[in-house]
Amino acid sequence: MEFLRRISLITFIILVAVSIFQDLAHSDGTTSVSNNENLELPPFEAVPVKVNPGDTVLSITEEIQTITVNTVSVENILKAFESLNPNISSNDIHVHEVYYFPQFQEEH
Repeated sequence: MEFLRRISLITFIILVAVSIFQDLAHSDGTTSVSNNENLELPPFEAVPVKVNPGDTVLSITEEIQTITVNTVSVENILKAFESLNPNISSNDIHVHEVYYFPQFQEEH
């Protein structure tokens, strides 16, 4: 009976490890966000960024953009940030912490 328990435990650990490995191997670090609740927000993806001293939500968001975001209002940038990080205010980010920031996409 002890042998079966050990085999079951080892099998379980292997399955969990394989599952975690596959999840990490198929992730590219970005998360697509469906923002149907905020119809005025342009489409964006979530990009994890570690905050450095002197960084703000707006400065980081501006740095990571691949397109020109002049048409996106400051309010929409802050709404997008807070929708990605629901437990943190855009005014309360901490240095050396990782948060998700919106990387806006071209509208099709």
